[in-house]
Amino acid sequence: EIPKGQLRFHLILNAYWEPLDFELPPAGGEAPNPWRRWIDTALDSPDDIVPWREAPSVPGATYHAEARSIVALYAPARGG
Repeated sequence: EIPKGQLRFHLILNAYWEPLDFELPPAGGEAPNPWRRWIDTALDSPDDIVPWREAPSVPGATYHAEARSIVALYAPARGG
């Protein structure tokens, strides 16, 4: 379990009417792909919001956000 205060969050808000690819910032840490998808409002239920401990890893350095969607990613903080 990650200690309280040891998470970094990245929010993607795509208000555009077409899907867009968003470059992800470096999250630090030892994992090659530390970002995990917690929320993506473009996905069908129950995948749109998952328990954060079960959030799948995000492959690569970009995230494909569908039109008019909100995405919440998290990663362990540097040194966390």
